[in-house]
Amino acid sequence: MILAALADVARYVGLHPLFPDAFAWLAAHRDATAGRHAIHDDRLFALLDVGTTHDRATRRFESHRRYIDIQINLAGGEAMEWTPVAGLTVADDFTPDGDIAFYVEPTRPVTRLAVPVDHVAMFWPADAHKPVLHVGSAPTPYRKVVFKVDLAG
Repeated sequence: MILAALADVARYVGLHPLFPDAFAWLAAHRDATAGRHAIHDDRLFALLDVGTTHDRATRRFESHRRYIDIQINLAGGEAMEWTPVAGLTVADDFTPDGDIAFYVEPTRPVTRLAVPVDHVAMFWPADAHKPVLHVGSAPTPYRKVVFKVDLAG
């Protein structure tokens, strides 16, 4: 898991051959409409989301098998939680064609991340994450983009 300022992503673009294309797309399409935007078919695409944050009790930890998530807060406020997948109990497993598993709420401590505007959170398959949480106790409007980056490139 990586949490960084968007201004510092040059440090991380070399971690995957498709990362530069994701950040180049963002620079050119920051004001794109909500929805799915194909960049390189299913190897790299952007999910632009607008909404209101949720109470942590209503969300579940998730992880992905095929994709790295690059989640970028574009406006508003958002918190996320992170914990390693190792040791978690699966609640809903990957479907044959799906890329997501959900987990039972862990009893161990987890890491809470404040994700300010223009900050990036990156999650690999070993990273369980719970996104779109209230920063405080009240719902907050947000606008974010989630890049789905195929591990295989």
